[in-house]
Amino acid sequence: MTVLVVLVTFVVMEPLTYAAHRWVMHGQRGMAWHQSHHSAETGGWERNDWYPVVFAATGMLAAVAGATLGSLEWLLPTSIGAALYGLAYGFVHDVYIHRRVPRFTAELGWCERLKAAHRIHHLWGGEPFGMLVPVVPAALRRRAAVVAYDPFPSSGQRATGRASGSIPSHVPVEP
Repeated sequence: MTVLVVLVTFVVMEPLTYAAHRWVMHGQRGMAWHQSHHSAETGGWERNDWYPVVFAATGMLAAVAGATLGSLEWLLPTSIGAALYGLAYGFVHDVYIHRRVPRFTAELGWCERLKAAHRIHHLWGGEPFGMLVPVVPAALRRRAAVVAYDPFPSSGQRATGRASGSIPSHVPVEP
């Protein structure tokens, strides 16, 4: 039963992440932190990095409660599933797409679709908001296909300037 709770939690984290990204991070108050992720990159800590810190701290508190309070024991496998999702998200988003670990230079075919979807999100700041299973409307894919601007660094290269932000105002986004 514990393994099932871990797996179900991992799967449920994608729609929860979508909702948090769309309505909290891109919401009126959440953009105070998240805007740093869509603007010029400094190469170091972004205000947006507080989100995973807060999420991880919440998960750790839930795990401790699940491990120590018998009536809340279900929180332990739930926290493990959420943590595993967080690790996968962190790898795909921060390590692979945004190349925030300079020594990581691998090109992974299964991550390229996720990178392409996240590129679309950074081009216009809207859909897709999901990360591991992003749903990209066909019209957005077609629109993005004609835009040469790539907000992400290539393999083995750490972003400088605006490389990780959203599309600069001087770059045309319409064909």
